[in-house]
Amino acid sequence: MTTRYHPWRAMGRQEDGRSGKIPIGWKSRALWLRLQVSGSEAPLILLNEMKLRAVLLGLALLLSGDLVTARDVLADRVTIYRDDYGIPHIVGDTEPAAFFGYGYAQAQDHLEGMMIQYLDAQGRRAEVLGIEALGDGYLRFIPYEYRWGGDYLQRLLRTKKAVLEQRERIPREVYAVLDGFARGVNAYIEEHRGTIPAWIEQISAEDVEALERSHYLRFYSIHDALTKLTGQTYSFPNLGSNQWAIARQKSATGRIIHVEHTHMPWANRFQNYEAHLMVPGRLNAGGISWFGSPFFLNGFNDKITWSATWNDPNIADVYEEKLHPQDDLRYLYDGAWREMRVEAERFRIKGPAGMETITLPLYYTHHGPVVRVDRGKRRAWAVKLPNFAGVDYGANLYGFMKAQSLEEFNAVVARQAMPRWNLLVTDQENLYWIHNALVAQRPSGYDWSKPVPGWTSATEWGPYLPVSAYPQVQNPAAGFLQNCNNPAWVVTRNSGLRPQDPAPYYLKRTPPENSGEEALNTRGERLFAVLTQERKFSVQEMIDLGFDTYVMAADVVVPLLERAARTLDENDLARRAVAGLQAWDRRSHKDSTAYTHLHFWARAYAELYGAAAAGRFSSYDRRKIDIDAPQEQERALKALREALALLASRYGKREVRWGEINVVSRGGEFPLSGTGAFGVLHPDAGEEREDGRIHANDGWGHLLVVMEGDPKEIWSLLPYGQSEDPRSPHYNDQARLNSEGKAKRFWFRAEDILAHTKSVWGDAGRLKRSLETNKTGRR
Repeated sequence: MTTRYHPWRAMGRQEDGRSGKIPIGWKSRALWLRLQVSGSEAPLILLNEMKLRAVLLGLALLLSGDLVTARDVLADRVTIYRDDYGIPHIVGDTEPAAFFGYGYAQAQDHLEGMMIQYLDAQGRRAEVLGIEALGDGYLRFIPYEYRWGGDYLQRLLRTKKAVLEQRERIPREVYAVLDGFARGVNAYIEEHRGTIPAWIEQISAEDVEALERSHYLRFYSIHDALTKLTGQTYSFPNLGSNQWAIARQKSATGRIIHVEHTHMPWANRFQNYEAHLMVPGRLNAGGISWFGSPFFLNGFNDKITWSATWNDPNIADVYEEKLHPQDDLRYLYDGAWREMRVEAERFRIKGPAGMETITLPLYYTHHGPVVRVDRGKRRAWAVKLPNFAGVDYGANLYGFMKAQSLEEFNAVVARQAMPRWNLLVTDQENLYWIHNALVAQRPSGYDWSKPVPGWTSATEWGPYLPVSAYPQVQNPAAGFLQNCNNPAWVVTRNSGLRPQDPAPYYLKRTPPENSGEEALNTRGERLFAVLTQERKFSVQEMIDLGFDTYVMAADVVVPLLERAARTLDENDLARRAVAGLQAWDRRSHKDSTAYTHLHFWARAYAELYGAAAAGRFSSYDRRKIDIDAPQEQERALKALREALALLASRYGKREVRWGEINVVSRGGEFPLSGTGAFGVLHPDAGEEREDGRIHANDGWGHLLVVMEGDPKEIWSLLPYGQSEDPRSPHYNDQARLNSEGKAKRFWFRAEDILAHTKSVWGDAGRLKRSLETNKTGRR
């Protein structure tokens, strides 16, 4: 019999109301779990509507004597056309059918990856990955995964439970496509049951929406709250993105060009996947989804294009609660004691002896989930998250995919279901950008960058700020909009936006009132330097800018080294290296030895003089460095000599091409031009291994270039390829393109899709028939 980890005993109250202990911190987790875990009790099975349908269908087949798996009717109403790079162009007779095809296509390309995502959203990864997936408490940050904690935190956030409790709030048309997507995944699972891992089970519409909810709470919201609680800034190393668009007057073709350049790890839970969904007369949209999601965060349809970059609104808070002197489950609020809400969750954990079980308590105050307790100080801390009860997250991105104008797009934003993102939207005539957020109005007199008193109603949130108050710009005089995770007021030159609008607490850190372009990071600086030029740009130049690796720091470092090396003998190794830097185009490139010298110079400089000293060269104020100062020259020259020595010792030579060091391993090795250093626009990043090479798996995550018009012309690229199957030609075909600095075409017109189709799943004549009826593009 499993020993129940009773909530009252855990939090400090016995069933008779007496005080107990709080096992917060889990320092003795191993012993504690051994006392609590047993594998003798069967797992609890919840039958949702979809699983119940499957059970009833199975019974019907058994009673009829027919053991053949029934084919989902949606399978006959959709066709998947795969192009030269394996991108699925999915044509459905209805929206549920099209999303069925999308679920099936994703399962074809990365079934295990997406199924892990669904388990994660439900707080069930430990069933497959073991005890480590449960989490070491709830305050552990895992950088590459961009996640806090494990299964316990997911359950605490009620990612799946809230969906089950409030599924009726999901709009009917959204539930229909969630269900269609899940049925597509399930169809693939049943067809391949004999060849896939046994732990993979069918999913439901609720599972898919739970994943959407999990992304928002785990990625967007809880991070902001927990950084306030821990007193540490947990930065996502390469999290961010670039987005920009040029107006017709700056375009050589007279057509607006929109560029999305997502920055994400290449193989974590936010791995991107491309697709194109078509329903004649109702939907015609393409873009990227994260594994397991049916919706496009960045994408386009026949009327608009949209992209998102990370921003920093102050969306979540931590409330410090005062606990009762004798009762851990009561907390003070406005002079009275309130009861915490306690829920119990049962976890199944894969162990060496098989599946084991444990029941753990979850605690909530009216502010939200309790994430830390200090029993000695009689304090608890609860987090308040925007839209915590929401189950409408999928509806937001679905609305973007369906919007046929800026007005319709903004109507979706006005629902205030999406807690953050800089959103850039274009059509054939307009450029529009908004610093989207979900920020509650807060009273003055409190430091909202830290935990605030939870024992008084004076700190309660007010209504959310209206969307009309958010920083936003449309059709600027400068002819461009950009955001590379920079503040709103530098979205374009002379934006007219004020740093502290719409409220001092709107951003996580209140900026100076007179802040200007010095707030730009190096990526934003680079775009300003290019896009403010008084000339017109071709679409190829915009694609090339997507691959741009210009090192802004070199504008200071190279002149500094040139001055430092003037008195050196011509045969001095450092002098020769400086000569190479002077002739260099100041871009990292796979064939460049000069960039390799600069890269190792920066490393040596940081080791000699500290990261802060080295960081000056990439800051906005780098031009203030006195390159004629003897001390600056001496330091720079010493770092160069150290760099050359390191190259010689590690690689056996000093002249090493960057592509010999920076590679991607994906069914072969490909040299890369990008770099994770210096904040370049197109980073190819990764950890250095023992052999001295960097195996890139991070940096940029997707490139999309859209030239607006009728029809649109589109180019795109993923870091690896469309498939996770090493046997597929689409496992690494796009990695090869990245190595060559090339983008591929994203076919959008029906004629082009048919001309480039390499394989078909379903009725091959479906797209041709839809083309003949000329009904594509409108809902």
